[in-house]
Amino acid sequence: MIEILSSPVKNLNTSVIQDALQNISSDVISFSLGMPADNLFPILNFKEATYDLWRPSSFQYCSPLMELKYQIQKLMQQRGVSCTSSQIFLTNGAQQAIQLLCKALIDKDETVATDAAIYPGFIQAAQLSGIPLTMTSTSFSDGMDVDSLEALCQKPKKPKFIYTMSEGHNPLGISLSNEKRLKLGEMAQTYQIPIIEDDAYGFLNYQQVESPLKAYNSDWVFYIGSFSKILAPTTRVGWIIAPEFLIDKLAILKEGNDINTTTFSQRLISAFLDKNDFSAHLSLLREIYQEKRDKMVNALNKYIPEIKFIIPSSGFLIWAQLPKKIDANQLFWHALKNEKVSFLPGTAFSPFSENTLAHCLRLSFSYCPLELIETGVKRLANAIQSYPFNSE
Repeated sequence: MIEILSSPVKNLNTSVIQDALQNISSDVISFSLGMPADNLFPILNFKEATYDLWRPSSFQYCSPLMELKYQIQKLMQQRGVSCTSSQIFLTNGAQQAIQLLCKALIDKDETVATDAAIYPGFIQAAQLSGIPLTMTSTSFSDGMDVDSLEALCQKPKKPKFIYTMSEGHNPLGISLSNEKRLKLGEMAQTYQIPIIEDDAYGFLNYQQVESPLKAYNSDWVFYIGSFSKILAPTTRVGWIIAPEFLIDKLAILKEGNDINTTTFSQRLISAFLDKNDFSAHLSLLREIYQEKRDKMVNALNKYIPEIKFIIPSSGFLIWAQLPKKIDANQLFWHALKNEKVSFLPGTAFSPFSENTLAHCLRLSFSYCPLELIETGVKRLANAIQSYPFNSE
């Protein structure tokens, strides 16, 4: 029966994220997934916010909620981004935003430039759309090599757009310098190549950070935001900030995809923002996640001194490099089976067989309870020490 499937679907495999979800059990300490902590969902506040939503109009087909667009407009001012409500397009999560922009911007045989290690959800969206990816040189410490990227942009067949994360990069955990943000903004303008900026973690910063790329070039940067990490993933509400001409086309694409979904979630989030101090909520998240980050950093330094990593200034993730003799894919299964600890191997973040990522791994500190982080790192250290290749 597989013959009836389309060519792109025949070649699909489960993502590493799906595999990781299936391998989480109660006795495993998971550093695999960049999920919010369960105990930080503002459930009581959500319950109070829903009081006025139980009416027929909340359950009917309707246009995207204009009030939420105004609230996002104000929220973006905290990130240094100025936009109008007519430049904001509401989506069914950030993943749909990625898929819609791929459909809107890419023609057959056009390519997209990305970091050498990127979010697996973008890889899936590109594969489903049949989009070839061109990976630029990327430093594990300070991100995309803008000189390498500019060389690509100068070719006759230049990339149709550039996809990146400027803050709390997934998986690298790094933040781009002001100089790189300036350069990228200038390059987008000079070569007329849009940048899709995925800012899933931008509001979860632990020190003063630079504004998003969108603030550096309002015309050629298309910004993607999401409430998944800062409120709740299952609300499935994200947004795109883009020029108005693109918003009209995205609306047509989305209507063909899902008519009008998640409007109840849009009302729920809007009511939450209206009735609560969202700045205080973000401050609480930052405080708790920073404590978890610091706990993991201290444990890594203590128990795995041979590991190399950058301390993230935003987000949930630490990208780590082990000695090159260690294959992180093999280590993953060894650690899961023998030490009951999980992470994601570096090769999960490339569509190619990347030897340069084979000794790398991504650790998420957000979901694991604070009191288990040190124990989890100890287990990882035991897995590294007990695996046969480490004695070669």
